[in-house]
Amino acid sequence: MNTNKNNGKLSSSYFIPREASRSSQIFKRIRMMPMYSFPHHRDFDYKRTEIRNKYFIHLDLDAFFAQVEQRDNPKLRGKPVSVGGGSGNKGIVMTASYEARTYGVDIGMSVVDARRLCPDLISLPSYGTKYEAVLQNILFHIGKLLPEDCIEQYSVDECFLDITPVAPDYFQAAKFAWKIKKLIRDVENLTATVGLSYNKSFAKMATKLNKPDGLTIVREENKNIIDDLPVRKMWGIGRRMEIRMQSLGINTIGQLAASSIHTVHKEFGINGVMLRKIARGEDTSKIAQYVEHVEKSFNHNHTLSDAIYEENRAVDEIKRMTEYVCRRMRAKDLITDHVALTVRFEDLGYRGGKVRLGHPTNSEKELFHNAIGIYKQLPQPDWNHKIRTFGISVFQLHKVSAYNLDFFNRDHLIPFRQIDQIKDRYGENIIRLGLGNS
Repeated sequence: MNTNKNNGKLSSSYFIPREASRSSQIFKRIRMMPMYSFPHHRDFDYKRTEIRNKYFIHLDLDAFFAQVEQRDNPKLRGKPVSVGGGSGNKGIVMTASYEARTYGVDIGMSVVDARRLCPDLISLPSYGTKYEAVLQNILFHIGKLLPEDCIEQYSVDECFLDITPVAPDYFQAAKFAWKIKKLIRDVENLTATVGLSYNKSFAKMATKLNKPDGLTIVREENKNIIDDLPVRKMWGIGRRMEIRMQSLGINTIGQLAASSIHTVHKEFGINGVMLRKIARGEDTSKIAQYVEHVEKSFNHNHTLSDAIYEENRAVDEIKRMTEYVCRRMRAKDLITDHVALTVRFEDLGYRGGKVRLGHPTNSEKELFHNAIGIYKQLPQPDWNHKIRTFGISVFQLHKVSAYNLDFFNRDHLIPFRQIDQIKDRYGENIIRLGLGNS
């Protein structure tokens, strides 16, 4: 089979050359892999072509991580802020404030490149559990207004709401949307952008039209505001798929909606059919319900900006990581009886060990002393042999009904729940436990 020529036509083997890409030496030529972006084609009822009398809200917290940091620290307000890097030059931008975005700082950009665009950028570390706690509090209050099966957490800063049970028409739906925006401001002092439409996909795209702190309504009568958007505005369509669609004469979402189903199916498979249905407003997916599962393990790795060899600094790093992992376990009412510690030296050599605890727990004190015991059994660093990365793991986790389980040690009554709530609110380093060093 001759694959050297494409004869000006697209097929499932069509490949966009990577010669101009820095990654061309790493990645092989492969066909487009299936999309795992929401919604999945299994969520669709392909026999249906429309949803009538349904009202969906897509809620998107504006520059969420950066907005939370600006809320908690008034000195950051009005300044370009990014979250995900910290004071060093490592890491990537997880989100950026709108002040930073005016300089071109964007998600996924390295901190080095972001500072090159915006020399005054304030780069902060990410506190994932803090942001998750904020969203969960918002969802808790929304849950007082809607049934649980009408709420879907899509990501750490987005959610879908099926407001059909409380909104018989667009007028009532719009009133409810403004009510949600006010609730978020009252409860967490944050702003959010809302998209309202008759299906989930259009609701999500609507949020992109009026940010920040906006509300956009897409009805069947005015869906042309979606039709006129570039095709890349549909999630699930990246730069490479956009190029392939442009080769088919598809540049806008409206053109995708009017395209031949046979053409998109031949070129993109079932994903093409799904994207065409979304563009036509035929998204029939419902609020997704997730079954809670018990994690089998928690892992936390941290690469230091500067390698270390001093024992006290190594102990401090292990202590910090132990506190973080234990807090994650307590947040899900989990306990463990196994802990492992690994270190990576500057020469990229790994050393590590694991130990079984005397009893299941989620207490920092227990895990810290066992982790230190593992560390002391490893080759010790020195000036010529420094440690660059620490990693801690807990596995064989079990679900319990109590927030903290420690049947065997009642010497110290530590208010774990209150401490964790303070950290969720103000960050990991706001309060530390005195665990001892041995």
